Amino acid sequence: MVAVEKISGAVINSGKYGINGTFFNNSNDFLGIAVNNGSGIGGNATFTAYGNKTRGTFYSYHHLRGNYRVNEVANVSRLSDHPGVPNTNYFAIGGLNLYVNENINKQEFYRRLDVNEGASGINDVISRTGNTYSDPILRSRTAIGYNSNAKIVLVVFLGETPWGMREFMKNQGCFQAAYLDGGGSSQMRFKSGASNGTFDPRGEARPVFSMVTVNPTSWNQNKKREGETPMSLS
Repeated sequence: MVAVEKISGAVINSGKYGINGTFFNNSNDFLGIAVNNGSGIGGNATFTAYGNKTRGTFYSYHHLRGNYRVNEVANVSRLSDHPGVPNTNYFAIGGLNLYVNENINKQEFYRRLDVNEGASGINDVISRTGNTYSDPILRSRTAIGYNSNAKIVLVVFLGETPWGMREFMKNQGCFQAAYLDGGGSSQMRFKSGASNGTFDPRGEARPVFSMVTVNPTSWNQNKKREGETPMSLS
């Protein structure tokens, strides 16, 4: 089971498995949506508090009429903007939309992040000269997606651009994906075989206050193959 939880420190020291969640401010309050079982996990967690932006949010919710689980990304300002929630949701975690389900080029991708989601206010997401967009610098980044194998995919990147994240998630078969907090916030705690591991690209052990956690009833204890780097959980 995947959930969104509030934590008081760094992912790598949390004792939980998963990745960091949404953006936060210096007062340790959430700038993006962070909801579990229909309720915000604290503070401003039911809306995108930073300027009330409309931003990509990954929803996992129960479809009442169809009686099945839906995993999708919607651009919203508040949890309740989505017609399927909050009464039927498992979790929701906010960030930026990676638009993996749309046939767009790099320029249009960055334009949408800029114009639709106000991402120019986030460090190293938008690089713009006049009306031309280009990749920003490589940095640590975090993403969540849902793929054609009906798996939720969690990834922490050592160094990538937003466009590179989008292409990677598409290559994992994801048709829904969102970009979560990045930089020093990007962290993962994972299980590899019978052992635990952590991935903290910046080595800061930064407190992040929200986490997307993986809570299975049992673990597959198969060890990773030689040459694999276990930086994603599904």
